[in-house]
Amino acid sequence: MGSDERRSWGIEPRTVVPALVVLGLALVMSVVLPSIDSATAYRDQVHRGDIAEIASGLTLVPASGWELASGALVGETRSPIGTTAATELVDGSVNFSVQAAPFDGKPSALLTRINKINDDLHHVRGRAAGTTDRYAVRTRQGVVGVAEDFVGVARQGSVVAFVFRSHRRSTRSQGEGVEIVVGGPTGEISRLRDDIVAMIRSVRSAS
Repeated sequence: MGSDERRSWGIEPRTVVPALVVLGLALVMSVVLPSIDSATAYRDQVHRGDIAEIASGLTLVPASGWELASGALVGETRSPIGTTAATELVDGSVNFSVQAAPFDGKPSALLTRINKINDDLHHVRGRAAGTTDRYAVRTRQGVVGVAEDFVGVARQGSVVAFVFRSHRRSTRSQGEGVEIVVGGPTGEISRLRDDIVAMIRSVRSAS
């Protein structure tokens, strides 16, 4: 992540967090990520120009050469994608997972809740030796999220939270929470850092 994007992000104690939605995200993440290893055969290689539909109205541009382990590409969706969905991209031993679900709080509140639940469930960070301070991450669309990095003996990665807003007729402002978790061996994370940053920044809302 660029140093110019890093800064502390305070927790908003007054934010109301839909705990059941976030718990669902954490449960999926706690099962999906540990189950994937480099021996798994992936068949859907991503090519330049492909766009992944991570949820209804939300897209991400995968880095060319990565493998789509789960999720759908725009134009290749077999059934409608709802507001709650998941996408998994893999390159070697590095996993890039995205979860999306309705969420009306702030990114800092989403990340706080994710961390609390994921610690209880022994999330992908597992026995990570340390976690960095939070810092801001901005998509190319201008949406600001919050992230933190984790570092273990041989594994490292990042957890990023965004909240995208949409304004629909006859409804109040609605939010879509997006959780990105990327993890892998330290050397592989360093090699793929540019791809990872580009994919995080490419998340985009159609509304």
